[in-house]
Amino acid sequence: MKNNWQNEIFRNENELGWLKYSLEKRETEYSPSSVIGGNYKPFIDEYKNKSHLARSKNKSEIYQYGKSSSHKIEITVSDTSPDNELKPLLIFIHGGYWQELSLEESFFSAIHTNKNKIGFAAINYTLAPKATIDQIVYECQSAIEWIFTHCNELGFDSKKIVISGSSAGAHLAAMYSLKRKPLYNHFGNILVSGIYDIQPLIKTSVDEALCLDPDEALRNSPLFYELKDFPPTIVAWGEIETDQFKKQSKIFANKLIEDKIPVRTLEVKNKNHFDVILDLADYDTPLGMELKMLLDFQD
Repeated sequence: MKNNWQNEIFRNENELGWLKYSLEKRETEYSPSSVIGGNYKPFIDEYKNKSHLARSKNKSEIYQYGKSSSHKIEITVSDTSPDNELKPLLIFIHGGYWQELSLEESFFSAIHTNKNKIGFAAINYTLAPKATIDQIVYECQSAIEWIFTHCNELGFDSKKIVISGSSAGAHLAAMYSLKRKPLYNHFGNILVSGIYDIQPLIKTSVDEALCLDPDEALRNSPLFYELKDFPPTIVAWGEIETDQFKKQSKIFANKLIEDKIPVRTLEVKNKNHFDVILDLADYDTPLGMELKMLLDFQD
């Protein structure tokens, strides 16, 4: 299996080059909807509708991992197998530039995880401007640690946890991998359409809710950390993305390869920043096949 993991870097991708951009250019490049006509609401509606469908087909429970009303995790109820075998667990952190979306729109992958004999957990966190990036990173770390602590009693194997995220959620998953404690080591990541250097967002409209200062942006940019302790990672993005979002993924993949982390990359044809994540756990799609390959890689 290891021979199928990428070891060829993207040779023409070594810097984002955003410092040369005007603020207007950064606005466009860091607006994922700019390449689909600007209206991403239909995709959010699809997240919501498919999440409701997933709940109708799968029993789930909502757990509190902290004191705030936003500190919630929704987890599928694991059916006890005849031999009491613990299932793998896919954790998902939603995107929305740290200021949009919630559990309501985050449960859609459970449509597929149950039939593939995988558990699913969606994490909710406090949104900006009520929380800073530092606080959001800490909340997601706390949520994942809560899952590890209760994993076995919920019917899931703590040694077979994969953490996934979309857009800002991929950033948060990557930040967890950097900050995780030895007791809470997960097996792998699936990072989809992520942003790994958040400095280009400073002074854009995205930053109105975030209020980033240069120090906070730098310490929350996974691209500038040593990544040698990362788990095996899938880095994926849609074909219909801005140049900067594609570069963010390719350069981060390069960094993982340089730090000798098992990594696979995938550009999903005919998918954009918003609909690419809908295939996350569907084994009949290229992205879903990557999840299966990641779980098989462990075995």
